[in-house]
Amino acid sequence: MLEPVRSIDPLGMCFILLLVNSLPEEWISIAAELKKNRRVFIQFFNPACIVSELIPFLAYNVHQAFKHGYNVLRGFEQELLVALYGKRSFQEALSTLGAPISRQAAILVISEDAAVLKEAVAALKEEFSKRGLSVKPFRDDKQLFTSFWSSLLSKDLNVEALDYSSVLELVKERIALLYV
Repeated sequence: MLEPVRSIDPLGMCFILLLVNSLPEEWISIAAELKKNRRVFIQFFNPACIVSELIPFLAYNVHQAFKHGYNVLRGFEQELLVALYGKRSFQEALSTLGAPISRQAAILVISEDAAVLKEAVAALKEEFSKRGLSVKPFRDDKQLFTSFWSSLLSKDLNVEALDYSSVLELVKERIALLYV
């Protein structure tokens, strides 16, 4: 099945969001190999913390942080986790939003070139298939996203019973406030 290539218009970038049934232990070396000679960014997330609607906003904010020099970390992929988390601690962001090994993982692949993006995704699928893992298009689970972030935000903001739109806006606000 062909994954939809989605655009991040203000950046001239595009992305594909995927889901792997189990993140292999060697995910770092797989990502590094896929990035060789390709201009792509690859990040793995806990699938509950992400929806495709959020990606353009997240990528735009991280891109601007690098462009204007107020990024927290040196790597674009790592900055995606920190920005989404909304706090400057990479370790906290990783433990909260990162995908644990041997569990389902959302895979975000971003590039300025749609052909390069498709090539990287095909190589990623091939590498995972060699390990008996299936990669398929990510399907937004708004209920799971809302539940995940409501739980996390309730600790910080003392809020309860939020709907998807409210959670999405609060997460966007959290991303934007990291860089203020």
